[in-house]
Amino acid sequence: MGSNALLSMLRHGWLALDPLNMPMAVVGGLALSAWNHARYTRDADLLIGVDEPRIDEILVALTSAGFDARHSPPVLQIDQQKIVQWKFVPPGGNYPFQLDVLLAIPGYQDDALARRVNQRIPGLDHPVQVLRPDDLILMKLAAGRIIDRADAAMLLRENRDDIEMNYLLGWIKGLGLDGPFAEIWRDAFPDQALPELS
Repeated sequence: MGSNALLSMLRHGWLALDPLNMPMAVVGGLALSAWNHARYTRDADLLIGVDEPRIDEILVALTSAGFDARHSPPVLQIDQQKIVQWKFVPPGGNYPFQLDVLLAIPGYQDDALARRVNQRIPGLDHPVQVLRPDDLILMKLAAGRIIDRADAAMLLRENRDDIEMNYLLGWIKGLGLDGPFAEIWRDAFPDQALPELS
């Protein structure tokens, strides 16, 4: 769940990037609210599928829209993930909010973007696309923080009927996330056996 100012920033960033016609989806804390799990957050996260030569187009689009890159050079690499962090003060606002633009990792993040769906984010007055809950679970488990694992367990519990279990389990195995997945499964469904890939 985000404040009105944060949602305004997300809307502004989405509109700036949308003309680039790159696959894009909301991820992170705001995406959780689209899937029955409201959690307070002070930043917005977008996952974008982009070829290396087009990264400059993202930088130009957001800079032109009033966003300021937090780092120089702007593209950071954290493990395998490339990310550009931006600051933006919404009109009439007193302090900046952060927009994190994650550049999709070939493989599971490209697959996740191909499966993105139109989904309403509470409080946002503009349509956006969001990753499906199974793909959000994968991203949360890959991030590995305690809060991400708690989010993944809640997504699993609240959206079980929307999760394609074979798809999820296939990537869990492929990414070597069997242990973390077993933990969140026990948190979500303590009385149920761990599912197996069929």
